[in-house]
Amino acid sequence: MANRRDLIGGLAAIAIGAGYLSMALEIRHSALDDAVGPAGLPKVLAFLMIGLGAILCVKAALAGGPARPAGPVSDEAATAEATGIRFSGIARAGGLLAIAAAYLLVVHPLGYLPSIFMLLVAASLYGGAALTWRVFAIGAGGAVFYWLLFVQLLGIPLPPGILG
Repeated sequence: MANRRDLIGGLAAIAIGAGYLSMALEIRHSALDDAVGPAGLPKVLAFLMIGLGAILCVKAALAGGPARPAGPVSDEAATAEATGIRFSGIARAGGLLAIAAAYLLVVHPLGYLPSIFMLLVAASLYGGAALTWRVFAIGAGGAVFYWLLFVQLLGIPLPPGILG
């Protein structure tokens, strides 16, 4: 059953990515475009979506046979047992939406680096990661990586906030 869901999900991701790519290819270029252009990021996201869908399809094909039981306790059940909280799919998505909305509220006053750091830490903790130094190290490393990617490599100005 899980293999079939992975295959269907992978095919859906490929279809959505292909549709998004077709729309991204229609974005007009102007004389004011930089090297990346306005369609650069949408194209990258579309190719990532298609690639991840393909990986999911390959995973489903290689798994073969019926899905095996997950074992005594799944990760989600262990997290729910440890925290005492059980989320439905919609509630989990709502929580991530709330984290993203909080990010949007603080990104301009605080700046990109501290805001993306807090977003990564909050999303990790919300996803069930243990509160250890690793969560903060990954948040800091991710924030610096994304800042280097967008500001230095792609030349996209991001809010400097209190650091500016």
